[in-house]
Amino acid sequence: MITIKVNNNQQEFLSPLVLQELVDKLQIQTNGIAIAVNSSVVKKADWPSKLLQNNDDVLIIKSTQGG
Repeated sequence: MITIKVNNNQQEFLSPLVLQELVDKLQIQTNGIAIAVNSSVVKKADWPSKLLQNNDDVLIIKSTQGG
């Protein structure tokens, strides 16, 4: 089992997973978001290959518009 912190909430998974699997499991809308793993932004094209490790810190940021 691995533990990953997602926006300061601990999430536990039975096995290692890639970033795209995390997004799918958490049912996150992918339009207008950016994701950083351990303070490094990961390009959307790299989500399917970015393997998450135990104790990784994932930050999901939604862009907003306003004036």
